[in-house]
Amino acid sequence: MTGRTVARLVALVVALTTLAAATLAAPAQGTTEPRTPGLRKATGPAPTVTAPRADTTRVRTVRVKWHGDDRRPRYVKATDVPGIGTLQLVCRPDTTLVRLYAHERGAETQMWMSKFEVKNQRNVVAVKTARIYRYATAADDGTGGTGRAAHEGLNQRTPVENYSSGYARGLISQRPGRNRPAGDAVLTPATSFTLEWYWNGFDHPPAYRFCQMKMVLTTVLDEPLGIDWHGDTDADGRTVRTAAVAGLGDLTLTCETGRDGTRTVGLVPTSDDPDASVWVEYVTGEGAVEDHVEAWELDRDPITGEIGPLELPRNGMMRVFYTVDDTTRAFLLSSYLLTNNTKKPELNVCEVAAGRI
Repeated sequence: MTGRTVARLVALVVALTTLAAATLAAPAQGTTEPRTPGLRKATGPAPTVTAPRADTTRVRTVRVKWHGDDRRPRYVKATDVPGIGTLQLVCRPDTTLVRLYAHERGAETQMWMSKFEVKNQRNVVAVKTARIYRYATAADDGTGGTGRAAHEGLNQRTPVENYSSGYARGLISQRPGRNRPAGDAVLTPATSFTLEWYWNGFDHPPAYRFCQMKMVLTTVLDEPLGIDWHGDTDADGRTVRTAAVAGLGDLTLTCETGRDGTRTVGLVPTSDDPDASVWVEYVTGEGAVEDHVEAWELDRDPITGEIGPLELPRNGMMRVFYTVDDTTRAFLLSSYLLTNNTKKPELNVCEVAAGRI
């Protein structure tokens, strides 16, 4: 083998090694690659929320708990979702799910969930969206759609597996149907929730069965946060929405049309605290947690005074923790963006909602 051949082989190995490293370093499919300058990988878990609850905060706790030998086990519990409908927790030996009923089927109602559990001995996550609607898109004639209810199942297979445990974070929101403009609509406050579940013994006789579910729902009744538009015409002049968040500052959501439009969330705190910062988590897609969950940190810009703006996912969820004056407030966001249909711009959609954690 000549020296020239050896040199070529070495160069080839180096090139392949570099390509492999670049491939490994690329963002995993389903994750978000934020473009905000100064953003850095988070070095720890989410901060603890320390801000007191607003007087207008409504918190409800729903529990389903039964043993197979209970005389009259209650398999279903329900609560209302302010301004939107009713939510049920269901845990039967043959059915485990969260079901949402909407008062108005003509509206676009969404229940987003990021479900965390173990599947095939791996920690996995799945972002799911249960929709209630009469008009799937602006081109829908309204003869189809869903019923007044939608649900998200918790079991991994049918019949229900013997054992399962997991948790979820979710957001329930509503806006006008996709057949109607939404840019100027009055926002309905979104309701966030956390869910934990555990059941065991479902493969065994009734006396050995057990199920427990707990859901905590939070709604700030006077704090509607979000931005919506249906079609580029509806978006005209309505791509920025700012809300004053008591005790925190001005939260701005931007959702522009076009392939290269700006779609972000940013905060300008009322306080001049130079150490104000944000911790943000993106959850998108479905699969291994390490491939679909990313956490980042960002400090306040000393020139603009803004924290952010942070990129919105095209189809996913965010947890955003703002710390100002050593006090932390948190929000859960859902984001569905279809903004680059140049042939049928009337079908483009921006639907972003946020609720307190």
